[in-house]
Amino acid sequence: MSSMAETKGNGSIIQLEKDKPKSRCRKWQLRVCIGKDPRTGKYKARTRRFEGTYTQAKAALREFIDEVEGDRVQGKTTYTFEEYAERYLKRRELNKEIAATTLERQRQLFKAANMHIGKANLAAITPTMLDDMYIAMLGGDTLSGKPSGGSYVNGIHDNITLVFQQAVKEEILVTNPCDKANPPKMDTKAKRALSPAQAHKFIEALDPEPDRECAYLLAITMGLRRGEICGLSWGDIDFDRRVADIRHSYDYMGNLKATKTKAGTRVLPLSDKTIQVLKAHKEAQFKRYARTNQWRKPEEGYIEQTDDSPVISDNSGTRVLPTSLSRWWTEDRAKYGLEGWCLHEFRHTYLTLLAINGVHPKVMQELAGHYSSQISMDIYTHVNMDSKREAVAAVASVF
Repeated sequence: MSSMAETKGNGSIIQLEKDKPKSRCRKWQLRVCIGKDPRTGKYKARTRRFEGTYTQAKAALREFIDEVEGDRVQGKTTYTFEEYAERYLKRRELNKEIAATTLERQRQLFKAANMHIGKANLAAITPTMLDDMYIAMLGGDTLSGKPSGGSYVNGIHDNITLVFQQAVKEEILVTNPCDKANPPKMDTKAKRALSPAQAHKFIEALDPEPDRECAYLLAITMGLRRGEICGLSWGDIDFDRRVADIRHSYDYMGNLKATKTKAGTRVLPLSDKTIQVLKAHKEAQFKRYARTNQWRKPEEGYIEQTDDSPVISDNSGTRVLPTSLSRWWTEDRAKYGLEGWCLHEFRHTYLTLLAINGVHPKVMQELAGHYSSQISMDIYTHVNMDSKREAVAAVASVF
């Protein structure tokens, strides 16, 4: 018969050699309760096989319990994770610590986590519970029912880490369970860049008059982000000085605001091609507004092209959302032979072309509006290494 011994700390020893008396059994299973599953309400346990005498198994169980207890967040609170995460967001919102878009993005990440640990007491969440959540998400146990990518789950880990850090700071918890958890590795695909020949062909295929095609041209000839393209107004363009003042970003919630970082606010010189594109687009937009005004009723108001007017707009002269740019590109990319390419890769192409032409990483950083020079340096180093490989290959061909 099997034998089970209850010990301190919700642990137990299960005899595996059922045909032997306890005194002669040398194979055991150690079980330690790790708490209630917040989704099922059932208690979960960690197990470990052990070989030795029953006395040795009892000692091993005590060590196993200490190990599991060491993984547990220590503290007492009535907050569930869901409640405390919302409190965390509300505090950041009232303190105006983050933008509305960042706040909403965090809320969506917490919503995904709440499906697994939302109802769990904050102090009862362990590294093992977090690891189980990450594995489940990668396997498709998500709000959408589709497997999550490693980068997305990693982002959830980073954000719930901030929640637990705040709980430790407030002395609600003693330790942060995320410190011992094992989130998946980032699996975001590396950004690609068009070759100079591909970029030239693409630019020549675009008509600057339609808003969507003008937006693509601004992305690849100026290296602008989606929000910066949508936030650009005609008053930001100085054709006489041949510069563009990048000082606004338009978010997906329809807010025109300052750029995300101070580095993002910058004055960019305009190339001959970009000036040509902007002048052609401005004239076409003015004519389009005039045609639209012919059938608009006076009470609806007339569309005017002023310094505050958006460079990229819809037929009503309204500023378009960054998500609209992405939708446009998804609809259009196949006809340019760029199926699978994302809009942001035009910005990457712009920076890569700068590096190919020997522009210093610090200048690249200022043109791109990067907060850190590391991204610019990474692109520069990669391009420089490709050039070195080509040089070595050229010499090797002689050998």
